[in-house]
Amino acid sequence: MAVTRSGGFAGLVRRAEVDSADHPAVAGLIHDVSLDELPEPKRQPDRYMYEIKIGDRSAQIGEADLHGPLRDLVDHVMTHGS
Repeated sequence: MAVTRSGGFAGLVRRAEVDSADHPAVAGLIHDVSLDELPEPKRQPDRYMYEIKIGDRSAQIGEADLHGPLRDLVDHVMTHGS
């Protein structure tokens, strides 16, 4: 699974990827997340946008709407991914 973060004040792009086989916490969080139920992404000045890819599915979400298990998943991937 992969997460790409873009935007923010400086407009930088950062990408991180992990293999759920190597990160059991990610596998559990993926189970709790449904990319099909995310709100439409709202771009806001100086806020991050996230593209989340799980297998062949992907979705975008704005920083303001990122919470709960999805926030935990994104934080884990961005912290432990390469």
